[in-house]
Amino acid sequence: MHLSEPARPQPLGAGAPTPGIALADDPADATSRFGLETPLPEGFVERLAGTGVEVDVTPATLAEHSRDWWPIGLVWATDGQVPALAGAVARPTDVDGVIAVVTACAADGVPLTVTGGRSGVLGASVPLTGGVGLDICGLSGITSVDEDSAIVSVLPGTFGDVFEDSLRADHGLTVGHWPQSMALSTVGGWVACRGAGQYSTRYGKIEDLVVGLDVVLADGTLISTGGAPRAAQGPDLTQLFVGSEGTLGVIVGVHLRARPLPT
Repeated sequence: MHLSEPARPQPLGAGAPTPGIALADDPADATSRFGLETPLPEGFVERLAGTGVEVDVTPATLAEHSRDWWPIGLVWATDGQVPALAGAVARPTDVDGVIAVVTACAADGVPLTVTGGRSGVLGASVPLTGGVGLDICGLSGITSVDEDSAIVSVLPGTFGDVFEDSLRADHGLTVGHWPQSMALSTVGGWVACRGAGQYSTRYGKIEDLVVGLDVVLADGTLISTGGAPRAAQGPDLTQLFVGSEGTLGVIVGVHLRARPLPT
């Protein structure tokens, strides 16, 4: 009798941000609850679009991008309100695009709020003073797997369930990080928020799994952390960015320690 291979388990989510609740009425008519936004400089959107990065200023997109799963924000959504409204949403698809957006915002003094799955419950994705919402979901996928050292390099916009599914099915490995928001959150978000999960007592929290990061600083400089011997190397810059919530730079690459998949 021929036995077929077991079906590959499918990711649970859509591989894209999932709103916690629909906005009442037309999202294009959503209003800002706080009203603290400052207008973008004249000609800024055109200059930003000139970098080649996709820029969206449609009202419905701005409303959806300017909220997360913050409980009070979900209540306001029933009244057609979002906490605040970004002036533009930028969607780079590579590191050069991120650098271009960060550099443009720095040059014009425009606030920049980095977002991924927007699954947080504390309003961290809210662009409090407007500016640009930097959507990193376009930077997605596993870029390399070192089978000998079990070090996995992954882009920050990769959703957790998609990441773990690919790692298990294609490489027989697991990172073991399984937050409750697995299908709603991104790898970059895990690192930026210093997350934990159901298996953290076995594999450790995210700060125990990260061995290095690639980060774009506020002036557009790209740096890489990690990979040095433990002794006499000064401050641990990797851990400086873990849990920094996007305030110190934009995480554009994550290098994680994986383990063989349990049998």
